[in-house]
Amino acid sequence: MLIMLSFRLLSLVLFVLVIGLWHFLSIKGFFVIIPSPLAVYECFLANLNVLQVAIFDSLRRFFIGYILGAFLGVILGLILGRFRPLEILLEPFTQFLRPLSPLALLPLIVLIFGIGDIGAIFIIAYSVFFPILFLCISGVRNIPKQRLLMAQNFGANERLIFYHIILPSTFLSIASGLKLAAAIAFIQLVAAEMLGVQSGLGYMIIDGRNLLQVDYILVAIIVIGFLGFVLQILFSLLENFIKTRMGHK
Repeated sequence: MLIMLSFRLLSLVLFVLVIGLWHFLSIKGFFVIIPSPLAVYECFLANLNVLQVAIFDSLRRFFIGYILGAFLGVILGLILGRFRPLEILLEPFTQFLRPLSPLALLPLIVLIFGIGDIGAIFIIAYSVFFPILFLCISGVRNIPKQRLLMAQNFGANERLIFYHIILPSTFLSIASGLKLAAAIAFIQLVAAEMLGVQSGLGYMIIDGRNLLQVDYILVAIIVIGFLGFVLQILFSLLENFIKTRMGHK
């Protein structure tokens, strides 16, 4: 415990040193284009109202797309994991679409949905869907067949098997999928906003580039990194909570 705390403190000290080095190099003129940390902080304070709107719009798109993709991924993953013939039937489609980045489909997405929230939400849902889908399928596949056969021998129907065996046994896989998909979705969100919508943190980066305001760009980048960091902590807590409740920790 003390060792972990020491490393936490060391990481904080390292972070402060990096900021200090950045400030020192800026005031000494080593960075001509990149502003100092103080200038970035002043830009942050001057654009708080813009940031609030951008953060709200980005998180709104993120959670709508995330919930939609996660819901479909969990449901279809549990179904395909349980019914192997159906998985084999759909396997050519899932394996073909799985490696495709949603950004590669961006021209088609713009043609179908237009430029706006719907296209960005679709990109997020798409990026969330496949990691959760395959982890759910794997979770169902790892359930010992003896448990399923025993339940069937005792007269349990598919509904009872699903709620009392399959769903509890795949909680860990679902939790891992939710955490993994959150990081992927947040990356795709920023990219989608940079290419399509007229608001959000990704759009702030494009707006700052067009205005040649590097401090504005850095503010958006720092906020994106901070939000991604917070989201990963929240999903890690969720994963640990599920592990604790399931007796794995």
